[in-house]
Amino acid sequence: MSRTAPAAATGRPDLDREAIAHYVLGRRTPEGGYSFYRTPAWGVEEPNAPDTLAAVESLRLLGVETPEPEATARYLRSLADNEGGYPSLTIGWAALRALDALSTGPSRSPSAWLEGWVKKLFMYRPEGGDWAGAVHDAARLSELVHLGGAQLSPTEQAALGDLLEASRAPDGGWARPGPDLETTALAVRAGVLAGFPLHHDRLVAGFLHSCSDPVLGLRFAPDAAATSAGGLWGGLALSAVLGEPLIYPEATAQNLVLLQRPDGGLGARHRAISTLTDTWRGLEAARLLENHQEEPP
Repeated sequence: MSRTAPAAATGRPDLDREAIAHYVLGRRTPEGGYSFYRTPAWGVEEPNAPDTLAAVESLRLLGVETPEPEATARYLRSLADNEGGYPSLTIGWAALRALDALSTGPSRSPSAWLEGWVKKLFMYRPEGGDWAGAVHDAARLSELVHLGGAQLSPTEQAALGDLLEASRAPDGGWARPGPDLETTALAVRAGVLAGFPLHHDRLVAGFLHSCSDPVLGLRFAPDAAATSAGGLWGGLALSAVLGEPLIYPEATAQNLVLLQRPDGGLGARHRAISTLTDTWRGLEAARLLENHQEEPP
């Protein structure tokens, strides 16, 4: 498939999925985990949980089986301690989500570790008022609670609501002081999973449209002069959950294709180095774009 081959249903430029699969599979380390900067010639074989999650999810989106899934699951399970906890929320989120994507689970229950994070994060208030990290972590935590089939208690739900309210910018996006599409999509996801009706929020819809651009398709933030893999994914995710059509779908498709690099992977921005996380975000964006229904003229 040509890198700019038109998608069959839309005539839009499309990603070279065969090249993406080759890139992702080439990031697999002997341990079964994945690393975007893997360089065997230099002896660099350092898998990590976020890259492994991104690789497993990317292969799923491509319809490619994960090689030796048992080895990948063993690597992911090795990241937990004897009590089922993880060194950080990011590592635990990535490991548990990747194990679920492989249709398996951890060796020990992470319930106590997860409960500790719920109590800690939803009461968190950042110094200096930079809320983006807290929102990203809240989204990860909400996903893990949902993954385990649990629900937040009324007290925990209220604490999450307080966090989302405190971190929201006046223009309706997340997070203060400089909201962007990716963080806004994650905030909406966390809120919807907790039962908040953010999918009907008109301020969110207004924020999405303020990021529309005839050349970039979607700017990653209202005042930005560029887009990104996270921004394109965030805008498309918001479009889907809100039921709001994109204003410039063709420009969005073109800028998504521009993220693909000669090695097959996708970078955060045009000409940026390929990473597994950006490749996953780009493939998710492509899936959402394929499902996007344009309004009739």
